[in-house]
Amino acid sequence: MVTEEKPDPSELEEIFTSVDPTPVRMAHDYLKEAGIESFVFDAASSRLLGMTAAIPTRLMVHRDAAADARDRLKELGFE
Repeated sequence: MVTEEKPDPSELEEIFTSVDPTPVRMAHDYLKEAGIESFVFDAASSRLLGMTAAIPTRLMVHRDAAADARDRLKELGFE
């Protein structure tokens, strides 16, 4: 089992959230292809509780890449 090491959340900025982890994973994959490192937070908690608004899945990027990442996701309809 490979564990993705995540940086300190205080170094990151949230750019997309959803109670459904699928679009968050899709956005993560798109950013990866675009060369922007991103991290998925709370996907396991969201799946554990089902699709409730209590714990949305979050997509995070380094602060210096946040504006570029948002622009790229907006082009694809992620908002």
